[in-house]
Amino acid sequence: MKTKFDCISTGKRNRPSPNNIDLNDQSATFKRNKKNSRQPSFKVGLSYNSLLDDCDNENDTEDIFEGRGPRFFDNDDNFSLTADDTQVTSKLFDHDLEKLPSEEAKKPKRVTVRKLPNKCLGTNILPDSFRGVFKFTEFNKMQSEAFPSIYESNENCIISSPTGSGKTVLFELAILRLIKEMNSDSNNTKIIYIAPTKSLCYEMYKNWIPSFVNLSVGMLTSDTSFLETEKAKKCNIIITTPEKWDLLTRRWSDYSRLFELVKLVLVDEIHTIKEKRGATLEVILTRMNTMCQNIRFVALSATVPNIEDLALWLKTNNEVPANILSFDESYRQVQLTKYVYGYSFNCKNDFQKDAIYNSKLIEIIEKHADNRPVLIFCPTRASTISTAKFLLHNHFSSKSKKRCNYHASDRILSECMQQGIAFHHAGISLEDRTAVEKEFLAGSINILCSTSTLAVGVNLPAYLVIIKGTKSWNSSEIQEYSDLDVLQMIGRAGRPQFETHGCAVIMTDTKMKQTYENLIHGTDVLESSLHLNLIEHLAAETSLETVFSVKTAVNWLRNTFFYVRFGKNPAAYQEVNKYVSFHSVEDSQINQFCQYLLDALVKAKLIDMSDGEYRSTAYGNAMTRHYISFESMKQFINANKTLSLQGVLNLLATSEEFSVIRVRHNEKKLFKEINLSPLLKYPFLTGKKQSQIIDKISQKVSLLIQYELGGLEFPSYEGASKLHQTLVQDKFLVFRHCFRLLKCMVDTFIEKSDGTSLKNTLFLLRSLNGHCWENTPMVLRQLKTIGLVSVRKLIRHGITNLEEMANLSDTQIEYYLNLKIGSGIKIKNDISLLPCLNIRTKLEHCKMENEDLWLTFKVEISALFKSSIWHGQHLSLDIETEKSSGELVDFRRLQLNKLQSPRGFKISANISSNLEKIEFSIHCQEIAGLGKTIVYSTDHLASQFFAKSSHMRKDLSSLEKCLFHVSSSDEEVEKTSRFSHNVGLEESLSSDDSILDYLNEAKRPPKAVEPAAAIHSNVHSSSHGSNGRQVRSNGNYECFHSCKDKTQCRHLCCKEGIPGKYIKEKGSSSTMSVSKAGQVRQPLLAKNTNTDPHLEKGPKGKLRQWQEESTDTGAVHLPSSKVHDVPHMSFKEANVQVLQPAPEIFPEITSIDLKSSDGYSSNTAISSASDPTGGLDFLGSDIEFE
Repeated sequence: MKTKFDCISTGKRNRPSPNNIDLNDQSATFKRNKKNSRQPSFKVGLSYNSLLDDCDNENDTEDIFEGRGPRFFDNDDNFSLTADDTQVTSKLFDHDLEKLPSEEAKKPKRVTVRKLPNKCLGTNILPDSFRGVFKFTEFNKMQSEAFPSIYESNENCIISSPTGSGKTVLFELAILRLIKEMNSDSNNTKIIYIAPTKSLCYEMYKNWIPSFVNLSVGMLTSDTSFLETEKAKKCNIIITTPEKWDLLTRRWSDYSRLFELVKLVLVDEIHTIKEKRGATLEVILTRMNTMCQNIRFVALSATVPNIEDLALWLKTNNEVPANILSFDESYRQVQLTKYVYGYSFNCKNDFQKDAIYNSKLIEIIEKHADNRPVLIFCPTRASTISTAKFLLHNHFSSKSKKRCNYHASDRILSECMQQGIAFHHAGISLEDRTAVEKEFLAGSINILCSTSTLAVGVNLPAYLVIIKGTKSWNSSEIQEYSDLDVLQMIGRAGRPQFETHGCAVIMTDTKMKQTYENLIHGTDVLESSLHLNLIEHLAAETSLETVFSVKTAVNWLRNTFFYVRFGKNPAAYQEVNKYVSFHSVEDSQINQFCQYLLDALVKAKLIDMSDGEYRSTAYGNAMTRHYISFESMKQFINANKTLSLQGVLNLLATSEEFSVIRVRHNEKKLFKEINLSPLLKYPFLTGKKQSQIIDKISQKVSLLIQYELGGLEFPSYEGASKLHQTLVQDKFLVFRHCFRLLKCMVDTFIEKSDGTSLKNTLFLLRSLNGHCWENTPMVLRQLKTIGLVSVRKLIRHGITNLEEMANLSDTQIEYYLNLKIGSGIKIKNDISLLPCLNIRTKLEHCKMENEDLWLTFKVEISALFKSSIWHGQHLSLDIETEKSSGELVDFRRLQLNKLQSPRGFKISANISSNLEKIEFSIHCQEIAGLGKTIVYSTDHLASQFFAKSSHMRKDLSSLEKCLFHVSSSDEEVEKTSRFSHNVGLEESLSSDDSILDYLNEAKRPPKAVEPAAAIHSNVHSSSHGSNGRQVRSNGNYECFHSCKDKTQCRHLCCKEGIPGKYIKEKGSSSTMSVSKAGQVRQPLLAKNTNTDPHLEKGPKGKLRQWQEESTDTGAVHLPSSKVHDVPHMSFKEANVQVLQPAPEIFPEITSIDLKSSDGYSSNTAISSASDPTGGLDFLGSDIEFE
């Protein structure tokens, strides 16, 4: 008997109806297991290990949350099932799932199913354990006719059905079919549900948690926190969006193991593939279909004329197209009448168009509403208000039977609600929004003006739905609604609980009338949008090694929906035709297009050619891993080097990802007030120090970031409060993108070896994680219960950082913050969970190569911590080594939980100037203001290898030039290499730093010069000293200059020689240690009591006397100017205990550098900006020279 159900099956086999039951047979029977043959309860959980990153070095970890490369299992052989305490279950249903019917059932029980009057199946067709999934007792007509294909078959299915026909039930039947097919040995199964919006995901998440008791359900969207993400990855049913799933699957390295787990993919609203973001959906479905074995696809779509193309695309591994189930409008639960009204406009102003639409509303409402609830969708928030005010001021009565007594905080909203009219958008308070929704459902409000946000999520059906204009703001410009938006809005028409009919009206421009008529009647052909941003997805597939040549790129495209449609309608893909020959055949055009895109990726340095194959570069891997747009990635790669913090912030704010941010007209005054705040770090000012006009997206993004990090108060001018909710939402959107953008910038600067830019990017990343600038007292806001007011109180008591806060007792905290007794313990406990980080360095090797000095360090990092999780975040560490010139030496990542014991590694760095310093730092990425830094100064090696500075080369004293192999003339000196492997090098290596004292003495008038002959005679008649130098007749030592005539040159050492006290004997060694009392032991120079003037210069240029305890040990006290009575932390390293001052208290302190008794540099001695040595200049012990 024919029905309106049209089954277009491209498969060869015919599927029987459920258990070969004739729906017209009143006595149809089904087989089911007896109750006493129940099997052990069905429980699914996945054994799970910590996710690992993609780094080759096991000590390095990727970014937490979006920077790491997750994997399900560490051990490929361990796929055991265990009960998972994190899975989501419900107490509403406590029954166990029975073993489902099978051919092996020995004693089947026959159950009679009563034929329903409307020929619909009852839920009793399912086993008892499955019936609890549904809240009804019978399936509707569409569900009954689709039952054989969904529940009794494993074929891929494409279902085309109108909105409101009960399509979601088909997904649940597909899940039950998979459970039915599962056995006790194959419980490692995953089901993926993909929806285009977060609201749809959340709605399904809430529905399925109580429905599938024995399957764990998790949700993955951009709003999902890290811990929730960890739980969701272990679940059997994963509910996600296309973008999130694409991001995660890009990072899983073991695809074969991952895709073995995925057995069922449920795709909701697959017709969104035609939109720009639909390219992501197309890519992930193609990826899973080509790489997964025995996977089943069940996809739901709105009515489209070319649904056969979707079936050809989602074919099985056996090349069998998907089965098509197509239903018309008669299958809707509520019959819907749809109208499209077109209007001609003589104005180009969108605000004037909105006013024209308003003037037509009363006529439409009176014609179609029939005194029933009306829902009007407006393009903007301002339009919702203006529409409600228009209806109110034009004496239009809503004819509501009930009167609304709610008084909203918004005056205009309150006036409208008294007359049964209201507006609803995200800009009003949550309390008012909730009240409006409640009153509309209760009938007190009869007309509701809303933005498109009500089309999904909140279930507020109305009899009449009016779409007032089909354009809205998107990406800072007016664009047409997407097809999904329009269909979702129309789907709100009709109230199944009250009536069987509804009405929908679309008001649009005359030019677009035919387009929307085709859409609502299902005659709009579905096309692909993959070609619009194919270059980004091609880079991702190259990174995944799916594509490595033009041929493999073409083969990959053959499996896409784009290839299916391009062959049938190439005219719809003009963007492709720009880069291909017009008269070439189809495959040749695809080949040319792929070649063009791959060439563009090579030019952008995202891929390169190696051994005849395309390989992703480090830049390409970063772009893929962090899900960055092509244009943003090009900006990062081409950015200038050594970016300042402001430069990093500006680069971030100009990213393509923020193009969706809109600078609204009524916000300009708000952001001008923020821009003029004295607390703003980088304001946008004119040359006259006045605020610039804030009309650019990058300006708004930058101000939103600085507003949050600076802890600014919201402006208080009249009318500003109305924009507070908008600012909060925009700030949330900006921060959501910032983290992955900054992490991609980190990877980019690592590849560029740009240490300065990397350092500032990490600084900004930590600040964003902490929601405060790292170098300000606002870091205290990271603690629980500490807000802006508490921070001000703490500042008044001199507490400005986490370290000082840690030194307070709980009673002090209560006193400073005026808290109740006992409240300080909670804050103290929160602080105690912060890890204590430490880093030490030791110079192990020193070697000359060409003109550079190569230094090899051993670095040791350690941490003391109670937990590796703080405030719900897994903590990770960044270890950076950078030269003062801005060059990056080394960078590593490590998860804190991997640092149970100290870890060490070696780093080599080359320096070419004594002015260069090497900075070692360790920071916690998730917490601002938590880290340690060591600055290694090469001053103690400089006199042996380098001139003091390059600008002094022309005025070098004669003694300094003795340290180099120079020519006889000044001109030749400038051309000579800075280092010499010839005569004099060995002696220069043994020279002591005290030789610099001679520079001061050289300023005095020289003694009378002896005749040249006498000097010549003295040289030849002199004997050799123990240091290998010739001794002059005057007792001074000969220098190693090769001047032809030393009597005529300007070298003082050539004329007079070098005094013996400035010559260091060969074989002498210098050591530095720390005594048990924490005193610094100075290396022995020449055995004299003279104090080196170079070492005596303090921060203000004054001489400081050092108290020597003994000439045997050389032990000295720290200068008194460096001793402070400050809060400190004590630690023990190699039996050494040193008091460690808090550097934040003393801004003049820039580095901490000291050699402990075991040869490591620890952050325990202090150096200042004006005196980098801090009064200490030392030669490292156990240093090997070559």
